[in-house]
Amino acid sequence: MKNTGFYYVKEVAKEKSFSKASKKLGISQPALSSYINKLEKKWGILLFDRSISPIELTEFGKSYLEYAGSVIEAKERFEKEISDLNELKTGTIVLGSTACFSLSYLPYALTEYSKKYPGINFQIIEGKTPDIQRKCLDGTVDIFLSDSDIDDSLFEKEDIFEERIVIAVPRENVINEKLKDYQVSPETIIAGKLNDEAIKEVDMSEFKDERFILLNEDQRVRKIVNKLFDEYSISPEEIMEIQQSTTGFAMAVAGMGVTFVAESAIKFNNYANHPIYYKVGTKESTSRKMCVAFKKGKYISKAGRLFINEMKTIFE
Repeated sequence: MKNTGFYYVKEVAKEKSFSKASKKLGISQPALSSYINKLEKKWGILLFDRSISPIELTEFGKSYLEYAGSVIEAKERFEKEISDLNELKTGTIVLGSTACFSLSYLPYALTEYSKKYPGINFQIIEGKTPDIQRKCLDGTVDIFLSDSDIDDSLFEKEDIFEERIVIAVPRENVINEKLKDYQVSPETIIAGKLNDEAIKEVDMSEFKDERFILLNEDQRVRKIVNKLFDEYSISPEEIMEIQQSTTGFAMAVAGMGVTFVAESAIKFNNYANHPIYYKVGTKESTSRKMCVAFKKGKYISKAGRLFINEMKTIFE
């Protein structure tokens, strides 16, 4: 079925070039052009406007591609159902994730899942959250890891766990002596005891004069942190803006500045060295929910459903 006009037109539309599409499809450019010319003659229409560069779909082409997408989706759904009937002996799950989430959340879950279902393969596609979401909507990604702050009109989600955000301070920072009664050991966090009542929260105002390494504004952790700053009327001195919290963690370990780290990143990354951790704010104000999400209405295979359940088991 992959040698049909549906896939040919889709690839040319994606690449906006016959030559580039032919390379992706593994056929010659003349053969690809000839096939699409035959389709156009058969229907008496033009699928592509070749008078401009790069080429673009015509209105007929857009209509054809919309229909083709539904056929391709039906075919992929059929393949997943066959995999279900095949008792999970074969199959592939295409999983989207940010690099940070891949490091923190995936290794243990994938290892345990693969022990139970060795015939199921994974393809991991990493990128920024908006890119991963677009790939899920266009069918490139089956499911993706995310915090729960996503568009419910486009995606369905299953919450996996809730975690708290803590503040991470370089060990040599003089503030640690003042706040030593509030310090949280990495062993405590790894043991899942961060929310024990015996561990006290530090007043966020203690950090008002610190130099911060912060995630960029569009990330959920940054939004949580901004609310904390607002609540305590802090105008932070931002010395660095980063894309991944693991970068901020490394900078804090190196003594660069203060940052914020998710609880699970500490629990599951097997770090050899740690900064000094503190609880700030309330559990409600510094927590986020993590989920597995997928396109609304999309069929998720049995293999995919079992992986979601495995994630829940690992992080419960």
